[in-house]
Amino acid sequence: MPEDVARQGRVTLKDVAEKAGVSLATASKVMNGRADVRDSTRQEVAEVARGLGYQPKRRDTERRRSVMIHFDTLTSPYALQVLEGAERAARRADVDLLVISVDERGEGYAGPTRAQMADIAGRGIEGLIAVTSPIGSQHARWSKDLKLPLIAVDPVTIGQDTKGVVTISATNWEGGSLAVQHLLDLGHRRIGIIGGPEDSVPARQRVQGYHSALAQAGLPVDPDLIEHGTFGYEDGQRSAEKLLRLPEPPTAIFAVADTLGVGALRAARQLGVSVPEELSVVSFDDTMIASWTHPQLTAVRQPLFSMGQVAVERLLALSSDPGLFAHPFKLETHLVQRESTASAPAQGS
Repeated sequence: MPEDVARQGRVTLKDVAEKAGVSLATASKVMNGRADVRDSTRQEVAEVARGLGYQPKRRDTERRRSVMIHFDTLTSPYALQVLEGAERAARRADVDLLVISVDERGEGYAGPTRAQMADIAGRGIEGLIAVTSPIGSQHARWSKDLKLPLIAVDPVTIGQDTKGVVTISATNWEGGSLAVQHLLDLGHRRIGIIGGPEDSVPARQRVQGYHSALAQAGLPVDPDLIEHGTFGYEDGQRSAEKLLRLPEPPTAIFAVADTLGVGALRAARQLGVSVPEELSVVSFDDTMIASWTHPQLTAVRQPLFSMGQVAVERLLALSSDPGLFAHPFKLETHLVQRESTASAPAQGS
């Protein structure tokens, strides 16, 4: 046994992982006889363990595999559907899914801290999935330093140098364009948009899709028809009220989230504007609430369940081999037509 390790007393699994140049989770899988480890890695870790005289504790051999998923909130239908997909994938892989959420996300929130990521790595958890969280170059650096795979689902902001962080999102630009094209096909020419937070990457991409669809139709963008705020229901209502009180109000509104779309429906109802006879509304996400409204919302479906599934599957793959699947995933969106859209009224043609 090397002198520096001997002086420290009993050899730990962490000593083995560091000496072999693998993550703690990978070393644990080798000691547990898991199948999802490369033969060359398994042999190297086993040789290092023998060389150091490692003797596994009973709890080392009995520890179940686990992954962590981190939400900014668990109160939204969006989060619940991502979580449902993640839970399904974890159950199929026979791993534990640990769930945490931000206690208080105030202004300036910068995503998971290094201390949180170090704690996750130190507990032998195989990796972290961060949902709708800001991701910066520091997260990529911490992930590499701690040998903790990091998956970002719909990151609200993404830094320039985030190599190694796998992002999973939907085709937001295409979905935004699809929503507006649907309204154009119905004869609408004055189309407002409730665009959500201006610094949100997914929201910004959906707004870009709106701009693109109008440009393709040869229509100018009217700044008066563009409203921004949070993703909250109240902001959706406030924004829609402002649009509908314009001297020349829109005949259709594209809301970049279901919560904003629900707010728009409430604003129309309070102002006595009939949906879809006088106003068409399209939202984005197609969470469960889109079919609970009256009228039911036409929406661009984001594959939230699949995004949760893919996040867990890619995380487990990265844990087994950090060189695999280190590229972004974009899942396709499509339009689900319901009751909130109809042909433009004659005066809006």
